[in-house]
Amino acid sequence: MRSALVFTFLALSTVLYFLVGIIPVLIALCLPKKHRGRWMRYIILYYGLWQIRVVFRPFFKIEFRPQPDELTRQAGIYVFNHRSASDPFLVALFGKEVIQIVNGWPMKLPFYGFFARLCEYIDATRTDFEQSLAHIGDLTSRGVSVMAFPEGTRSGNQSMNHFHSGIFRIARELKLPIYPCAIAGNERLPDRSFRFHDDSLIIVEQLTPISADEVAAAPTAYALKQRIHLAIAEASTKLDAEIASRIRI
Repeated sequence: MRSALVFTFLALSTVLYFLVGIIPVLIALCLPKKHRGRWMRYIILYYGLWQIRVVFRPFFKIEFRPQPDELTRQAGIYVFNHRSASDPFLVALFGKEVIQIVNGWPMKLPFYGFFARLCEYIDATRTDFEQSLAHIGDLTSRGVSVMAFPEGTRSGNQSMNHFHSGIFRIARELKLPIYPCAIAGNERLPDRSFRFHDDSLIIVEQLTPISADEVAAAPTAYALKQRIHLAIAEASTKLDAEIASRIRI
């Protein structure tokens, strides 16, 4: 019953948002590619915020713990753990103009895939390293950050899969800062069967940034990857304990 209610709210709110926003969408479609992408990224940003702040509010409490703005002003790579299909919505909390790196299936969806392509998202299954390097270099030079889930697939629980190295190689090549982030509490919102459970608290915490100089000075992409994996794993474990304690209270 809960899952059906959440999905109904999600579907109806999506239709309402884009009915209200049809004029900005139509304007965006008429713009040159570079400007169209930026316009669409803000449309998607506010769509994510709409879902988080309005649609999800009756069902879940979401806490966001950012770093000070002066530490995250430069466009860079935001790295997250990946527990659930709700993760891509949660990145809207950062309020940034961003793209996401996704697996192939979201790009094939008739609705979301259409907007993902307009926003210049990267399909990790169809884009090689050199293409990704050039694309991310171009976007970050325009002030657009990248949201990456290096596990590549949802864990579906409180564990973390290993990270793939590609995004860390790109960060070193382009000398971009990395912003590690931990997500906890949403592993069953929804679960792998797309059912929503009675969990009620999600926390998104931005960890200490790694400057562009630190990234460039890392001995290898592997060493950088392992450092960030450990930091996110430790942070998410602490958040899980906090959530469990607060729910018991």
